[in-house]
Amino acid sequence: MEANKKPNPSSKDSVSYLPDDLLYHLLSFLSTKDAALTSVLSKRWSNLLQSVPYLDFNDSELRNPEMGLRQIEVFKDFVDRLLSLRIKNSSSVKKVTLKCRHVGVERDRVIRWIRTVMDLGVSELAIHLDYRISNLPFSVFTSKTLVNLRMGTRIRLFRSPSDSLSPMLESLFLDSVAFGDHKLGFKPILSAFPWLRNMRIHESKGWYYWNGSISSSTIKKLMYISDGDSYGPKPCVSFDTPSLVYLDYSDMVADKYENLHLDSLVEVRLDLLLTANQIMRKNAPYNIPFVPGDVTTLFMGIRNVKILCLSPDALEALYYRGEEIPVFNNLICLSLGSSRRPHGSPFIFWKLLPSLLLNSINLETLIIKGLVHYVREGWEGVCRLHIDWDDVSDSMSSSGVKVLEITGYKGTCRELNQMKRFLGKLSRLEMVRVAYKAVDDGEGSRFMKDLLLLPKASSKCEIQVMKETA
Repeated sequence: MEANKKPNPSSKDSVSYLPDDLLYHLLSFLSTKDAALTSVLSKRWSNLLQSVPYLDFNDSELRNPEMGLRQIEVFKDFVDRLLSLRIKNSSSVKKVTLKCRHVGVERDRVIRWIRTVMDLGVSELAIHLDYRISNLPFSVFTSKTLVNLRMGTRIRLFRSPSDSLSPMLESLFLDSVAFGDHKLGFKPILSAFPWLRNMRIHESKGWYYWNGSISSSTIKKLMYISDGDSYGPKPCVSFDTPSLVYLDYSDMVADKYENLHLDSLVEVRLDLLLTANQIMRKNAPYNIPFVPGDVTTLFMGIRNVKILCLSPDALEALYYRGEEIPVFNNLICLSLGSSRRPHGSPFIFWKLLPSLLLNSINLETLIIKGLVHYVREGWEGVCRLHIDWDDVSDSMSSSGVKVLEITGYKGTCRELNQMKRFLGKLSRLEMVRVAYKAVDDGEGSRFMKDLLLLPKASSKCEIQVMKETA
């Protein structure tokens, strides 16, 4: 056999003498189209493509303008031929990615491809379609081998898979996928995948399908991110997820939150967007009609977490639409701000920080992501007028924070004054890490020198200054 030939030291083609498993691994880093080009090297290379465990079909890789519309025909023939060979040789496949953005790929053909890879025993399937598909094959919802499934974008499922069962699926990512009956929300999916552990949902503008309710006894990790707000707040949001350990929730503030079973939560990331009416209601006169959207119940539901990350919008939601801040007895790490959108309200930050520190008696790590340092236009003078700095100092002095991390540091006078407050009041600090965005090579040294000159409440405090990485 060619695979068992001993390497010839004088041969320049030493790669061809590598074991099949290693060559499969190397080919997995290429798209299936590029991997197919290796078939011209030798008979052995042409046979490898029929057994490589990873297939990546992407019609956007058609880059020959001279071929015109014939490109899509070549793509379809290539996929048909390769999958046909895999079926003929009973060659299983581990992971398949199918990306079709060209309308020339017929829906029936796509469904046939999906059905074929399911017959090949695929365990990881990613489907990316840029046009509506009426129904996925039921084999997706009855597979005994599928472990990870990713569907998107703009797929609409008209039939409910409620009578189907896929016992192996653990991870599901839905990217702008809608159900025919939006009132059912995730119910059909959750019933089809009874052992689901990880679920990630991304809703883009115009593609909404979550009715606000999730009920699952198995999900441990849940991420829900909504881009648009054209439909307004959801009437009610509930998380009946007693096994949930990790929650990343980004959406408009709902009218109300109820049926929250979140006792197993360890880490929560919140990014909550308020409507203008919800913000104005904070100090509205008594004759202004009631505006729903109280986040108190939500924050009470997550009060047992150990790690809490609040975006600038989440802080605003807590300030404007929260009646009280719960006691976080288990909280050891608190992150405020967002690297994606650092601009927030310093007024709200300093108003809430004392309560957050006082209500987190076991807090050890405080992370601030640009929220204090970048002042949104129009807020520059607000902090000086309305902040009770005695409350801020008292809360810091009584806090047990040992580690302070600052990102997006620019070394301005305002920032240096803020660092003076942190270093001078946090009496149990052991480590301060400051990440900066460099303009020139000497900035790091200058920042370190300025920080070392500040008075410190803790003699154990060590300071590290580092360049911020992407």
